[in-house]
Amino acid sequence: MNVEKILDVFRCPQCAAKGKGVLTSVKKDWLACDCGRQYPIVEDIPVMLPEEGEKWFKLPVDELPTVTDHNRFIND
Repeated sequence: MNVEKILDVFRCPQCAAKGKGVLTSVKKDWLACDCGRQYPIVEDIPVMLPEEGEKWFKLPVDELPTVTDHNRFIND
């Protein structure tokens, strides 16, 4: 997926109501908002659930797991 194409469409669900929530690409499979919330991209689909943003709130980028390392995203 070309993340740059989706960045102008998606907004952080916690910040969008305030007219904010611009996302940037971090790592190859994460989107981040200026507010500190971060959202994984799983199988080319951004997981933009509020609880996802809260789960990864202000975690340093180098500590974010790759989606394949994150067991709950792996389908057996």
